[in-house]
Amino acid sequence: MPPTHLRTAVIALLSLTVLAAACTDGDDGAAVSTTAAATTSSTTEPSTTTPSSETTDDAEPPPTTADDPVELEWVECDGLECATLEVPLDYDEPDGDTIEIEMIRQPAPDPARRIGSIFFNPGGPGGSGLEYLRIAVLTLPAEIGQRFDLVSFDPRGVGDSTAFDCDLDVDDSTVLLEEGDDAGWEALLATNEQLLAGCPDEATAITPYLGTNNAARDLDRMRAAVGDEGLTYVGFSYGTRLGATYAELFPSNVRALVLDAAVLPSSDLFELGREQAAGFDRAFENFAAACDADPDCPLQELGPTFEVFRAVEAEIREVGSFTTEDPERMLTPSEFYGGILASLYSVASWPLLAEGLFTAETLADGTILQLLGDSLTGRQPDGSYSNINEANLAINCADDPARPDPDEVRRVVADAASSTEYFADALRAGTGCLFVADPIDPLVIGPAVGAPPIVVIGNTGDPATPYEWSEALADQLDSAVLFTVEAEGHTAYGTFDCVTGPINAYLIDLEVPADGASCSENATADFFLPAGESDIDLVLAFFACLQDEGLEFEDVTLTTLLADPTGEGLFDDIDLEDEATLVAVFACQEFLPDL
Repeated sequence: MPPTHLRTAVIALLSLTVLAAACTDGDDGAAVSTTAAATTSSTTEPSTTTPSSETTDDAEPPPTTADDPVELEWVECDGLECATLEVPLDYDEPDGDTIEIEMIRQPAPDPARRIGSIFFNPGGPGGSGLEYLRIAVLTLPAEIGQRFDLVSFDPRGVGDSTAFDCDLDVDDSTVLLEEGDDAGWEALLATNEQLLAGCPDEATAITPYLGTNNAARDLDRMRAAVGDEGLTYVGFSYGTRLGATYAELFPSNVRALVLDAAVLPSSDLFELGREQAAGFDRAFENFAAACDADPDCPLQELGPTFEVFRAVEAEIREVGSFTTEDPERMLTPSEFYGGILASLYSVASWPLLAEGLFTAETLADGTILQLLGDSLTGRQPDGSYSNINEANLAINCADDPARPDPDEVRRVVADAASSTEYFADALRAGTGCLFVADPIDPLVIGPAVGAPPIVVIGNTGDPATPYEWSEALADQLDSAVLFTVEAEGHTAYGTFDCVTGPINAYLIDLEVPADGASCSENATADFFLPAGESDIDLVLAFFACLQDEGLEFEDVTLTTLLADPTGEGLFDDIDLEDEATLVAVFACQEFLPDL
């Protein structure tokens, strides 16, 4: 096995397990924020809003860009190709200030079979499309990569594009707020106001222009720049909001849209937070029921799952924090809930959640739960943070015209907290769009009349975007059909095999699934595999085998993988060009899947 193939095989295997837990933006995003009342996932995935069902008949139609595409200069970047597109900061002033949108692609290998480009958004809002595609090229259906250029981008305000970045270090900064804690509420307001006031002037200046309407206009410019007559697009979680907005603004420019894990078509952040909280409760209960029914779940050694959860919850709130393997970090009570929420985005991470609760209960060790929760805050392997939290807040608030005062915010977040049995104190600590600039282009969505058929996918067990939201978006869009997946976790395409065939047929041949079509993954799912059989166990066994064959490097453990979910550092101490290394790799190949 050549060195490049080895690295690819390991990272691809990790992407099905560790990344499913660590990349909620895809995404989609985080589930709890100290500044936003509601956040969504990802690729991926914080709770987002979706376009409002209201329309603005008096609004000027946005400028189209199909007649004046720019020519992109693609350059090599980490085995893929990257380009920068300049777009107007304000589409009402197209000749005014510009910002940069960073794009990434993997070209289709055979131009003769190429249909065009397919764009992806992993969710958030705030999820990085650049980071998403670097992993997705290893895991998306091969047929799609054969027929399309795979393209993604960091939306305005996000990541490597012109970003709303306050350079926040959010380790240990999220808080809980108990009912009736007036002093805690006032302290939370003061802290969040101070944080936002400390953002750089260049970030604050672009905040009102970061809404989804403008992101959709940027997407149309990207479509024109790659030379596609019609947009082919897959959006996850918040990406469904972006896709639905695009269809409303540019219905005649749509070729095919897949909106996977739809967000409710409402601009009310607090309504979304309330319904999302109930979704996470259901997912947590489904996890507990599966664990209690499966002898391979490690929590069976300790007792019923919810008894273990309540015991750990009581202890960490009493002592204030648990230690971790990193002497400079600790698991706080808020991060304890964050680790649970992050793990519910994917059934692939249910075993990790069980292991995290087990070590927390038996050893008062918070390492696993903290590393799982890091995905919600955008923590990178080097300890820095992406700007996903700031971007999530800025984009949501640029879309939402409501600006209730602090008393009203406190009332509505308390109402949202009442809808959850397990995460109330986390939801109660939301401050919505307080201290954020008023929007200048609030989100609107209509039925996208004139768009060709659009496919909306919903998982019946989705925690972050409850299934009912996909039903609502499918009803909202004039040409949409609903594809139902009986499965746990957030998003379906690229995750569940039963979705691949029908969605590929739609994307490639425009064969639209029947409205109400469905498939099931739950019927054959084994959520907790016996020891040694999971993908993570295979990766760990592979590295242990290399050591048995005489290679010297630091031990690779579960926490190693969770701390570096992209696998970038796994081979830092292993010379893949060395002959002895290659001999050891071949000797240990039995632990790698046949990719």
